[in-house]
Amino acid sequence: MSGIIGAALTATLALAAATDGLFQALRPGLIPFVLLVFLASAAACAGRRVLRALRPSGLDDVEALVAGATIGLGLFSLGVFALAAAGILKPWSVSLLLAACWLAGWPELEGVGAGLREGARRAAERPWLCALIGLPLLAALWACLAPPHQYDSLVYHLALPQEYLRTGSLRAPGGIVYAHFPQNGEMLFSLALALGSDLLAQMLVWLASLLTIGWLLTFGRRVTPAAPWAAVLVATHTAVLALSSTTYVEPLVMLWTTGALLAFEASDEGRERGFLLLSAACAGLALGAKYYAGLLALSIVARLVWRDRVKAAFVFSAVAGALFAPWLIKNWICVGNPVFPFLYRVFPATKLGWTADLATGYFQVLTEYGHANSFWKDLVSLPILLFHDPLRFGGGMDVLGDQGWDLTLWLWPVGLWAAWKGRGPRGLAALTALYALGWFSTGVVLRFLVALAPALALVGAAGVADWRSRAGTPARALAAAAATVLILGHLFLFFYVHGVFGTERVLLALESRDEFLSKRLDYYPCTTFANAALGSADDVLVIGEQRSYYLTPAHRPTTVHAPNLYVSEANAASSPAELARALRADGFTHLLLVPREAERLRESVGVFTEKGSANWLGLESRLKTIYRGPACLVAALGAP
Repeated sequence: MSGIIGAALTATLALAAATDGLFQALRPGLIPFVLLVFLASAAACAGRRVLRALRPSGLDDVEALVAGATIGLGLFSLGVFALAAAGILKPWSVSLLLAACWLAGWPELEGVGAGLREGARRAAERPWLCALIGLPLLAALWACLAPPHQYDSLVYHLALPQEYLRTGSLRAPGGIVYAHFPQNGEMLFSLALALGSDLLAQMLVWLASLLTIGWLLTFGRRVTPAAPWAAVLVATHTAVLALSSTTYVEPLVMLWTTGALLAFEASDEGRERGFLLLSAACAGLALGAKYYAGLLALSIVARLVWRDRVKAAFVFSAVAGALFAPWLIKNWICVGNPVFPFLYRVFPATKLGWTADLATGYFQVLTEYGHANSFWKDLVSLPILLFHDPLRFGGGMDVLGDQGWDLTLWLWPVGLWAAWKGRGPRGLAALTALYALGWFSTGVVLRFLVALAPALALVGAAGVADWRSRAGTPARALAAAAATVLILGHLFLFFYVHGVFGTERVLLALESRDEFLSKRLDYYPCTTFANAALGSADDVLVIGEQRSYYLTPAHRPTTVHAPNLYVSEANAASSPAELARALRADGFTHLLLVPREAERLRESVGVFTEKGSANWLGLESRLKTIYRGPACLVAALGAP
């Protein structure tokens, strides 16, 4: 009895201590984490029902858990897309969607539990390996508690889902061309926002990285016994960790890409139909998140055709294409170009005002990190540049995908050599080589290679296992020490990135969410005011700022990829009074101005004519400032 009392008192002391400090830091993430567990369970159960229909043979409980959750996330994406396409994307309809997934997957709950228990048992057998993988992932999960603040997240990854929920449909603010890209990732973020949490959206991306590592620890063992060490490489990869605590979609593409590759390897080059269908489903979901995932689909089809398995290639293409088709159809209807922004000369997207000059400028920005010299010279110098200057392959927020590549890309050629000699997974090695060549040919942004990181790690781990079996003890010890230093360097870089962003203060509850965002985002104080002061009848024209997430009333942000309405209206108006009338006629009631960001984007948002400049400057007399923040202001347009 005294032992129970002592334990209870100790637990009470721990709870009191946690409430005083730890709980304050973790509190913002408690409800999102509970929702994450709920969604992951629903995805796993519903996905297992789909697996039963696909009938891949020989799945154990853990493999079924990982593959089921992967497919389940895809079901969520397609389900939310269907709700938005029907014009009923609201919290109530999302709740019904989740209820339907739970009802469909309820019979699989026991199997999901068995998979979790077996996974825990395997983890307990190798605690050091579990710690190497688990601790970095826990750090990334903790980082998910920082409010979304990355540029692309605020421009479209979260801004579009916010607008979809406001309108209940796929209608987006004018000028955001990203609204016409594949958006399986944004559909998951819409689900998270419908449940009331943008931190949940970040946690869903983290879940994708966790499931990717699950694929390596389960299906990866079918490829090489060294698969657990590939999981360590991915779990300590700086780019993977950094992106896993954001709403960038690369970890989601990585999950579905890894699923497609490893399910294909399990299919014995398409001979096992169930795994071929699973691979194709994952490839289609990946393509529905990012166009560049098409490199994977093309590589697998090429390998099937090379092996004279044309029927399997057709089946794979049909299934992957069917899952990608909703986005093609949506784009055909909305902008007249099913593969927007590509083939813009064949399918001019005139509904967006997307001219050939704008399209050319967009692709020039996309390839700004491309080849400085000839293709072959850059290919030869690529390894040196990767080690010497990784930021050469992505600036701005693209740096999140630039770090931590050294060990993976050092080991990958070792794996290719082992595969060439017949001592490694030849098929997987060939697929990684084809994908990497395609990536290099289309412009070298390292963030776009993150999707292939697990496959590269798996090939590299297999090569190291082959080398280690023939190396002496001193060589193995030296290599292990060097790898340890590199891994520690990756973890340091992850924390360094968050130090640069200043997220440690909000993660440690040293400052509030509003304080953090107000310091990082010039426009945020104005959104706080506008959200409280403006109503459903108001419409805000945002001047000089592309980022519009956190602004909940109807609005139109500035863009650098399409004509800006305020520039064209100013140039067309005969006077400031006519400009004010034109803006009111377009439905705008307020302007939100962000001067510093407007100055930074000045050369990219359009050019005022002499008359247009005079009209724009003269508009000030027609405005009534109703809020002035430290670096932004909100003004009401005068009556017409």
